[in-house]
Formats: sequence, C-alpha cells, structure tokens
Amino acid sequence: MQYALATDEFYLEYQPQWNVHGHIQGAELLIRWQHPRYGVLLPDRFMDALMSCQLGPTLFGWLAERALPLLQRLRNEVTPDFTLSLALPLGLAAHNAVLTPFTQPLSQYGLTPPVIAFIWQGSDELLSDPACLAGMHTLREQGYGAALAEYGEGYRQLAALSQLPLDRIYIPPEVIGLLPHPDAMVMVQLMLRLADKMAMRCCAQRVDSVQQFECLSAAGCCDFQGSYLFRPLSAHQLAVVCHMLSDADEEESSSGG
Repeated sequence: MQYALATDEFYLEYQPQWNVHGHIQGAELLIRWQHPRYGVLLPDRFMDALMSCQLGPTLFGWLAERALPLLQRLRNEVTPDFTLSLALPLGLAAHNAVLTPFTQPLSQYGLTPPVIAFIWQGSDELLSDPACLAGMHTLREQGYGAALAEYGEGYRQLAALSQLPLDRIYIPPEVIGLLPHPDAMVMVQLMLRLADKMAMRCCAQRVDSVQQFECLSAAGCCDFQGSYLFRPLSAHQLAVVCHMLSDADEEESSSGG
C-alpha cells in the first residue's frame, strides 16, 4: 500500500454537491485505488487494511496535498462558500489524531475547519462508544462539519440526532431511490423538518433522475448530490465546470436576465 501511495495508484474524484438552482457549492472527496490486478477499489476494500498498516497519516497527508490547493482555488475564484466533505469509518473518530496531516495544513491555504465536513460511516453501535463520541465532539468543537451516512436499522438513530455532534443531515439513497412513492415522500418531509428544527443543513444523496429532483425540491430540499446533474469529476473537470457555471451566471447577471 505504501508503494501504491508513492506511485500514484491512489487518486481522487470529486462528487459535486449542488443547490436547487444547479450551482455547485461543494464536493465530496472520493478516494480510489487503481489496483494493478483488481481494478478500481473503493475505500471499503482498503481503508481498514491501510489503517492497520499505520498508513493513515500518509494517506491523509497525500489527501491534503491534492485537495486543499483546489479548495483554496475554488473558494478564491468561484465562490467563497465552497466546501469539501469526506466519508470516513466511524471508528476513526476515536483516533482522530490520524487526520492531523489533513487538517493541520488548512491554515497554510488560508482555510478554516468549517470548510471541511466529515461523513461518519459504520455500525450505529459505535455511536454509544465513549471514545468515538469524544472524538466526534472534539472535531465539531474545532469547527468541522459532521453528518451520519446512515441511521441504523429502522432509522432508529434519527431520534438521537439532536444529541450527536452533527451540523447536517443526509437523506439516505435508499429513501431517494423509492421516490415518488408516498412513504418515501413522508420520510423526506420528516427529515427536512428535523433538519429545520435543529438548524441543520439537509442534503439529498444519489439524486439520479429528474423525477427524484422534482420530488425533493417540491418538498423543500435545497442541497443535492447525484448523477442527475453531475457524475464524479476529476480535479481538472471540477475546476472547469465550476468556472463555466460561474461565468454563465455573471453573463446572465450583466445582461439583466
């Protein structure tokens, strides 16, 4: 794995996050491994092994070198509100010092913790683990955004959201995939109301069709992620698309449109 990191077998993609007007306001970092034998591997195939090999700091240092300069550029050139999110195993919250090579360089690029959000993935039993909870609280107190990727069997963690150190809610892909079924709409409306009452952002994941987008926007959802508008992009593609959209907005404004 160390060789793979050193020889650029790992690479990043960016899944844009966009608002109801189609403006890109952030992106989720997607770490990929182009394995010479097994092809493209997702983090669930290598993250645990990488951590057990004590290569976490190396990975997150590599991540900082590639993602933070782009984030600085997009905030300076496109929108000052551009943010990045990163999905991580929930168990890593108990060992968040491993993230230091990623978080410490923020100031070198004129960035602050709120521009980064961590999306915690994993067994909801870990949410009762004192070390995991303490780590989550520490990162939120430092200013980083936080969300859960899933809510447990029967969505039982929804009832505990107000007690967790989070600042956003993700509408799960399995709910969005059922739209426009009435039961799915009820769940969407419930999660939007929860987010509103707790002053949290609410983002819909894997919005892949116009029907899903229209159902969500009609319910009041304002933040989206999915292939309906954008598939995962390279750093260069993301920068080009963001600049094109920004230029189009400026032209429309100058023409009085």
